[in-house]
Amino acid sequence: MATAKKLSWVLRLNGVTLRLRDLSRRLFPFLLDPLKIRAVALETTTACTRNCPYCPPHSNMAIPPLKMSREIFTRAVSSLGARGYAGDIFFSLYGESLADDRLGSLLAEAKAAAPAARLVVFTNGDLLTVERFLSLRAAGLDVMFISLHSPEPGEALAGTLEKIKRDCPGPDCVGLVDYYSQYLPGNDVGLLNNKGGLADVHRRPFLSCCDIESACVDCLGNVLLCNNDCTSSYVFGNVLEKDFYEIWEAPAFVLARRKITRGKWIFEICRRCMSRGGLTTPVPRGKAARLPPAFNDMAATLKKLEEEAAAKKKGGRRA
Repeated sequence: MATAKKLSWVLRLNGVTLRLRDLSRRLFPFLLDPLKIRAVALETTTACTRNCPYCPPHSNMAIPPLKMSREIFTRAVSSLGARGYAGDIFFSLYGESLADDRLGSLLAEAKAAAPAARLVVFTNGDLLTVERFLSLRAAGLDVMFISLHSPEPGEALAGTLEKIKRDCPGPDCVGLVDYYSQYLPGNDVGLLNNKGGLADVHRRPFLSCCDIESACVDCLGNVLLCNNDCTSSYVFGNVLEKDFYEIWEAPAFVLARRKITRGKWIFEICRRCMSRGGLTTPVPRGKAARLPPAFNDMAATLKKLEEEAAAKKKGGRRA
């Protein structure tokens, strides 16, 4: 069992590693591929057992408990599998994975559709049991990360982890992630993201954005700009209407990611995310199927991107 002290050192080491990677990305942005996908997050459910301060949808927005339809999920993983996708697939975005009673069957379907992908479940551990873990492993789970929200795992969770270690020999397939230390006052690691200014967290922003390399599909099938867009303000397409890769490879979306990887904060959410501020964005009001958008510059910026992408394509043909 990892101790809080050990996790704190792991967190600091991880922080140093990420800062060094961040510096190299800023120095050599031309090496970054805007078509590359490091991970795909599928929001299979928005339901959660906690209201963590770094998660605005649950801490102060009351996101409704929704489930991704099976059609959306199937379209997404089938598209990934058809391209031989070999990155990570996450089964959460703004929800607790284990709150979805379909998780085992979703894992099995993803494993069958995209066998080269690594299937990753993030959980706070509240609903974790040995039996559930073993059933998920049998369904295709590759690794589970448990977010720690206290100095040590609670007694029940600690006991479950000990039994998992006993009953699941071989390579380590469970990891603990120290969130507790990250949002404590005085934290100087500063890795938490402020979700575009919607979360009041202590942070040290990076020089570049690596979140743009991960694709996100919310529970309604919307392909988002990044995983920090918790109100789905920046939607580039929907997998019910277009193939996932048709959306990901659309010229305007590719151009947007290329600009962001090179430190050009073209969207309001980017400018707020990459600032040193914590809570800087008003909580959006109103009603929506999932959450009302917190930012409203998508349409105007997308139009400019589409015009620029079209001009580049036309210029390329002439050349």
